[in-house]
Amino acid sequence: MQIQKINVNSPTFGYNKRLNTQLNKKLAEAGENDDSAKIIKELNDYCINSEDMLRCYDSVDSAKKNFMYLAFVSPKVALAQLVHEKYPELNYIKREKIAYETEVIKNKKLDSWQSAIVSELCDIEEIYETYKDEPQNGEKAVETDTANKADSTPSEKLKGKEVPDVIEKFEPTFSSPEGFKSLGGMDQLKEELTDKIIYPALHPEEAKLDLAEYGKRPPRGVMLYGPPGCGKTSIVEALSQEASLPLFKLKISKAGSPYINQTSGNYQKAFDYVADYSAAAGIPCLLFIDELDGLTKGRDKDASAEDLKQIGTLLNLIETGRDRGIIVLGATNKYDIVDDAIKRRFDDQIYIGMPDIETRQDVLYKTLSKWLKGIPLAETPLALEEIAQKLDNFPTSAIVILADKASTRARKDGRRVILKEDFFDAIEKNQNLKIKEDNYQTNNNRKKIGFR
Repeated sequence: MQIQKINVNSPTFGYNKRLNTQLNKKLAEAGENDDSAKIIKELNDYCINSEDMLRCYDSVDSAKKNFMYLAFVSPKVALAQLVHEKYPELNYIKREKIAYETEVIKNKKLDSWQSAIVSELCDIEEIYETYKDEPQNGEKAVETDTANKADSTPSEKLKGKEVPDVIEKFEPTFSSPEGFKSLGGMDQLKEELTDKIIYPALHPEEAKLDLAEYGKRPPRGVMLYGPPGCGKTSIVEALSQEASLPLFKLKISKAGSPYINQTSGNYQKAFDYVADYSAAAGIPCLLFIDELDGLTKGRDKDASAEDLKQIGTLLNLIETGRDRGIIVLGATNKYDIVDDAIKRRFDDQIYIGMPDIETRQDVLYKTLSKWLKGIPLAETPLALEEIAQKLDNFPTSAIVILADKASTRARKDGRRVILKEDFFDAIEKNQNLKIKEDNYQTNNNRKKIGFR
């Protein structure tokens, strides 16, 4: 097939990336002996590769183009049916259809294969909707009922219960990390969080055995501390996605109050709601308290009675949270001013420092490999190493910002591929993004964790 030209402006979304991650996780859990899972995996890989090819090429002659469409659309429809039958809880057909409909809205113009996908998915969704109350066998009826119950249980049980203003439930966006694979480096940290939080959540029976045999329990809380921009919030969001656990964030601006007892009451409402949600969902929930130092400054001689009461309330809530299905995650840039008793409630206190050179390279690779014009540079290890060496003292967030500036320079310069010189220019012009790590290290010489 002779390709006339590559269209660099082709959409890079389309199929639901988060849904695909969830499907792959289920297929991995199914194991090598599950024949139906193997078929779904091979078909899914084929469909993704076919769609990526269709998106990259602008035009081919009409006859070959129609053949390409047919070679993709039919397998995609078959995949949707197979996944729906095996994993109804994923709601695959509807979620995939929404992804393509979103593309219709954003681009206002679809190629024929995209129109065909939307039409075909609508048709099979209608068929399943028509016969969902008339299952062919008892097994399917049980699966469908379980799937619907899993989706509706938390909202139904909490119907009428007001969500406190002081918390918000984390809902992933397009830019949110999809799991640990989205984060560069931090291998040791990922292993520790997997062992202490993710594994017990995903394997409750094994967790009970660990408790009986070794006394191992999920932590009451995990505190992440270190310089700003090094990934503390991203780690928490990635953990939620990796473990498929609901994540709630305590809103600092709403928690504090000038009225007596009101702040303590806000803490109580937040923990009570998350505990109720955990009970309704039947799984643990994560509660994230960012800028922990703003809530729990040390109890010195200048502390008021109200300050002491607030800290006392928070101490008790973190202490008892584990037994109510809550795992508390805290983050701070100012470890030394957090109250000592609060620190002790967090079983693990992990320093997230500036990225080392291997991590900087990994962050560069993950960022550039998402862009068509960045892939050539991402696939050049020596160039990435040169760039990473010049990024010493830049936090992770700054590396992503510099990548964006480098891509802007390349786009303005004739829409060419991104070069290492684009990064060198961005680094030279943005030295203000550097951070002096000594300003954020604790007085204690605590071993760093999270990097190779």
